[in-house]
Amino acid sequence: MLFERWRAPIYRWLIPFAAGIILYNTLEPTRIRAAAMLIGSLILAYLFSRGKSTRTWRWQPLVGLCLFLAVTCSGVLFTSLRDLRQQPSWIGNNRTENTDWLIKIREEATPTRSGWRLTADLQAYQDSTQISSIDGGIHLYTKQSAWALTAKPGDRFWISLPLQRIQNKPNASFDYARYCRQKKITHQSYVQSNTPIHQIPRSKHNLSNRLHRVQSEVRNQIYRALPDSSRAGLATALLIGWKGGLDPERKQHYTRTGTIHIIAISGLHVSLVFEILWRLLFPLLFLRGGALLRQLIALSCIWIFCFIAGAEASVLRAGIMFTAIALGRWMERPISGMQALGLSMLILLIADPDWLFDPGFQLSHAAVAGILLLHPVLVNVIRPQNRLLKSTWESACMTLAATACTLPLTSYYFHQFPWLFLPANLIAVPLSSLALLGLFFLIPLSIFQLPSEPITWAITCVLDGMNAWVEQLDRIPGAVYSW
Repeated sequence: MLFERWRAPIYRWLIPFAAGIILYNTLEPTRIRAAAMLIGSLILAYLFSRGKSTRTWRWQPLVGLCLFLAVTCSGVLFTSLRDLRQQPSWIGNNRTENTDWLIKIREEATPTRSGWRLTADLQAYQDSTQISSIDGGIHLYTKQSAWALTAKPGDRFWISLPLQRIQNKPNASFDYARYCRQKKITHQSYVQSNTPIHQIPRSKHNLSNRLHRVQSEVRNQIYRALPDSSRAGLATALLIGWKGGLDPERKQHYTRTGTIHIIAISGLHVSLVFEILWRLLFPLLFLRGGALLRQLIALSCIWIFCFIAGAEASVLRAGIMFTAIALGRWMERPISGMQALGLSMLILLIADPDWLFDPGFQLSHAAVAGILLLHPVLVNVIRPQNRLLKSTWESACMTLAATACTLPLTSYYFHQFPWLFLPANLIAVPLSSLALLGLFFLIPLSIFQLPSEPITWAITCVLDGMNAWVEQLDRIPGAVYSW
């Protein structure tokens, strides 16, 4: 029963494709060698399948092995083609001395120990004769808070400075250069007070600017409704994943109790959005073609929410899974959860092979795989008759299933294990769902300046209760095992 859930055709493509991505990042073979291996494995598969003596059962595994190798080699070749360092326009293959660069801000400024850090993408450079296109991601460090805080995602600047390749510190245990390279960032520089900076006027059709304006408006509405900055920071992280206002000490409490996942945008948020929209759009069923219109509006709103929330791996995974399941039901060809999970992994890896090494990508898919595989098994171990006990047991099984599959990853990345993750999640997850539900109704009421005091009071009580529960558990001696 457990292993039957893995019998999805998508994994015949996903597993060897992911193996090809790992192989490329480990050995970094040339494109010619990867293409030669791909062609060779396809030729062997064709010969084994067409020969008269190969139609017996003895030779069938060789056909499957050749096809497996072909998909693996296609993963190697595809990753090589997507590798920015292999492109002629990559900054590492061009000059990096003091010149004029056209940059596009990718992320908001984040505070560092001595100033601010901005992440930007290079688009062009200008020398004495012409303007040429160039690609690459850079970190910009500065102490100029005025410029750093006014630069928004999507803004473009001409800036003149030298760029340096990101390198690891001597005797460093963490490969920071590799981590940045997987984020498409390979160079860095320091913006001084006398660095020439010229901003290009913002375009009305800049998607990054528009998404950032929407996100900023949502943040402003939350901070206006919840005057306490600590509560507002937590509410903003819960709703749209923006952690800039999250109290560091409170974030540590959630990390040490194993409840930090409720702050990351995930399937919980997408499911609530879909459920609310699905119920609000019920009157469309009385119209001709209303069922299709209902699906399209709900899915469109889900994807708008995904991009407003930052389009991270966990929220994109949830968006793809919901879209696949909804379309399957509408086409009367339903797909299983494991098929939708495999499809989301394959689509995201095709979009960016480096996502395979992203902790958020790994933890999100591992947690969902654990829920889909282990939850049906665990929930049948005990079958309480009482409705409250049954709901509590199902929630506990879901937490255990997700923790069991993410434990190797959390141990590797965070070097700690929260012993009280089960009681912490049994209370924190329902409370976070209530807070999210309240926030979804609070935002439109605040935008249209309608009375929202009861909802604000309810959200405040829920957030305070969740914080108090998590903090009390974190104060218990030996609540976390670290190594």
